[in-house]
Amino acid sequence: MVLPAEAGRPLSVDDAGVAEQGAGQLEAWWEGSRGTRGSAYLAPAYSPLAGVELGSLLARDYVGHTTLQGLQAKWLWSPSQELGCNAASSVGLLHARHAAGSTLALNLIGTCATTWGALHANLGALRMPQRHWTPAWGFAVEHPLGPVTVHAEAFGQRGSAPTFQAGARWEWTPQWQIDGSMGRQQGRTLLSVGLRRGF
Repeated sequence: MVLPAEAGRPLSVDDAGVAEQGAGQLEAWWEGSRGTRGSAYLAPAYSPLAGVELGSLLARDYVGHTTLQGLQAKWLWSPSQELGCNAASSVGLLHARHAAGSTLALNLIGTCATTWGALHANLGALRMPQRHWTPAWGFAVEHPLGPVTVHAEAFGQRGSAPTFQAGARWEWTPQWQIDGSMGRQQGRTLLSVGLRRGF
């Protein structure tokens, strides 16, 4: 959805899953509109308890010359299933350095996994500085093709145009992944490329 730390790369729509207890990941990526310098992100996450994942975010917006910092907690309502449906919740906080206030995000997450792939749905709300709560939503579908998984998604929030994008991730060796996506929002082309290391 809106907070970049919410979802596993390259999805923006979150899935109802967390890392196994004692495991985690480190993600680094760049994203931006075509023709701009965009933003660079670094997001570690770790699961200290079964069904719980804690994450953080450090980002630099080269367009607005702003540094962003974020924290997120995500917990499962039921154990993850390879086939079937399960649900999760998350809460996140994003702050721009030298700015007043922070953005708070609450999210309900559903995932249904099938032999064909997975469907994800998000329903949440954002509270930005000096504003009321704003509803937010997202839907995504994933399909594995051997070591590559492709996806398509749509997401947005009240008062702004939705974003549509598609992408792929490739786990070329255990614990290492490269990924990318391309999307459109209100006539703008959005690009992203990233690297993930599991541990």
